[in-house]
Amino acid sequence: MKSAAPSDAGFTLVEALVSLFIFALVAGGGVLLLSQTLYAQADVEEAQDSLRELQSARALLAADLAQIAPRVTRDPGRPPFAFHAVGGVRPTMSFVRAQGEPGSEDQISTSLTVVSYSLDETGSFVRSTRAAIDPGPNAVTRDRTVLSSAGDVAFGFHDGLGWRQDWPTSMSMVPQAVAIEVTLPRYGRVRLQALTGL
Repeated sequence: MKSAAPSDAGFTLVEALVSLFIFALVAGGGVLLLSQTLYAQADVEEAQDSLRELQSARALLAADLAQIAPRVTRDPGRPPFAFHAVGGVRPTMSFVRAQGEPGSEDQISTSLTVVSYSLDETGSFVRSTRAAIDPGPNAVTRDRTVLSSAGDVAFGFHDGLGWRQDWPTSMSMVPQAVAIEVTLPRYGRVRLQALTGL
């Protein structure tokens, strides 16, 4: 009786090549999926940063305008004003904010700060503060970028009857509401609006 010849163990070259090809396809798909996940995560983080910046700008503007004080101040090169704003290519808005601070013996003291919003030459929307109401030569101004990529900024001011685009220093009162329209890369045209003196 003859026994069956033992079959050769192992893979042929063709089988090994097919296995490597399938492994390369699976590995390539995994790398592609991982890279897409990382890109999506980076996009989500960028969107969250943009939204956080926009919400922070809205909250800061609302807080500044809610604590506005109709106090006349002076800036070099312009007449005294309680609220001043101009539109155009480089819009700017300035006013005095009264802020309560804890004092001695649990008393609240009020400090006055001149606040300005403007569009700088780099396209950033900047908030500037100055503790000196009537500045001398050593007055210190602190700048904070509110919106890093702001384009086409426009102000609106409500005088009780309607919206206007500027607020001359000759008007001794402050507007009842302020709106800032700005074009942002991610969101397009956005309007931030807040009431004054709440």
